Amino acid sequence: MSHQLSSEEQLEEIKSFFAKRWKIMVAIVVIGLLAFYGWRYWQSYKTEKAIEYSDKYEQLIAELDDAKTDSVNELVSFAKDNNTIYGVFASLRAAKFYVEVLKDYHGAQELLVDALKKTDSEPIKTIINIRIARLQYQQGQYQESLTSLSHINNESWGAVINDLRGDVFVKMTHYADAVDAYNVALTSSPTPDLEEIIKMKLNQAEYLKAKQQVEQEAQAAKEKQATEESKN
Repeated sequence: MSHQLSSEEQLEEIKSFFAKRWKIMVAIVVIGLLAFYGWRYWQSYKTEKAIEYSDKYEQLIAELDDAKTDSVNELVSFAKDNNTIYGVFASLRAAKFYVEVLKDYHGAQELLVDALKKTDSEPIKTIINIRIARLQYQQGQYQESLTSLSHINNESWGAVINDLRGDVFVKMTHYADAVDAYNVALTSSPTPDLEEIIKMKLNQAEYLKAKQQVEQEAQAAKEKQATEESKN
């Protein structure tokens, strides 16, 4: 007996297959079309919003006026309400206005901390952390400044980072640490101008380190003498 189906039987099996499964096949096609057009719509929507945010950002930047301190307010609102890269850029520009015009270092720091939460870009995070560390340094928050610098792993910024780290150590009177930081900065390919500045700072830090060592040794000798006299 032949196991091969005749043409008519094959056709009947095909008809039976589609009769049982046509709803599933239609559903798959519909879902595929919805997913495709939904993805295209979402991409188009994101593009339109990006253009909208870009235009708004440019408008707010153009409206900044150093003579009008409240001209930054709308830019700040835009920065806080926007989680895109334009919100990050707005925070950076507003923070710059806070520092240079308003002299509000704390307010600038808050804007930068908010911007840091909105980006995963390592280069941008590096820039933000450096600016936060500088603001903390200016506000006398020396340990916090060192912590912010420790979050940066970008070696290309080594000269800038260690130059600032040296400044912080000088303010903390940790002159030996400052000398080490400035030396690292000099080996991290600084620009010619920055290199000259670091060298001057290094000379001063080395002088202060030597002076501190002499004072510490004198104090230690004085304490030792006082201890020996108290025993006698």
